[in-house]
Amino acid sequence: MKINKRGSVSLYLTFLITAIIIITITAALAPMGVRFNTEIYAAAEGIMLDSNSTISQISDSDVKAEIQSAIEHGLSASQDNIEVNAGIFQYSWVFMLILSFLVVFLYTRRLTEVQGLT
Repeated sequence: MKINKRGSVSLYLTFLITAIIIITITAALAPMGVRFNTEIYAAAEGIMLDSNSTISQISDSDVKAEIQSAIEHGLSASQDNIEVNAGIFQYSWVFMLILSFLVVFLYTRRLTEVQGLT
């Protein structure tokens, strides 16, 4: 059985490209995403907390309670989003590893079906 050198080189290049993508995402983009979410939360938190003085001037107690409830829910939802995003970013390398194995498997299968192992 003769191994196709062109197929071996293309599989090597496919694996190399997916490895570079994994390294780029896990080393650079994931921490940047977490930092971006944290900075947005910090900016939004300041705005929401500063609005308390304006909210306290509202005379209708029902409206005031609804607005304060919405602000509290917004702050807690932002914290939950940061935790979820941090978890996703922390384990993004697992997803990328599975994706790279899938890419190499599908490329190998296509290569063998189209060109054969001659």
